[in-house]
Amino acid sequence: MPLHLVHYIIAGSLLLIEAFSPGTFLFVCFALATALTGAIEHYAHLGLQVDLALDLGLSVFFLFTVRPFLKAVVKVPAEQDPRNYGSYAEKLMGREAMVFKAISPSEAGLVKLLDFDETWLAKSEDGSEIGQGSAVIIKQIEGNHLVVSVKEPA
Repeated sequence: MPLHLVHYIIAGSLLLIEAFSPGTFLFVCFALATALTGAIEHYAHLGLQVDLALDLGLSVFFLFTVRPFLKAVVKVPAEQDPRNYGSYAEKLMGREAMVFKAISPSEAGLVKLLDFDETWLAKSEDGSEIGQGSAVIIKQIEGNHLVVSVKEPA
């Protein structure tokens, strides 16, 4: 098999790996370098040792030029959403929820998080009763319960 075809197969494999690791733009740099090396090998027939050195040099070049450019231009939607930063508990703080089962001073109720489509046990921050259908704000997590307070009307 001609050496340039081996380069193309390796470049295609690297692009396939990149497809399953979106946002890294690591394997795409190696794929570009390998494909370019294959194209040069197709016309120049430089030999394996020169091809490997060229591939290494181009890979380093693309890692420092193309990868930062791609990371700046192509945004992964999850990285743009501020809800996806920090721990899960940090993501819940300050979020709005709706009371599905009334919260009483002696018994936890159920709240449904509007942003995350989840249902949690909840208790009132100040120990007061919160009726079903009330909008609440998540203040903290204590074990498997959310601590909430009534959302002030706007």
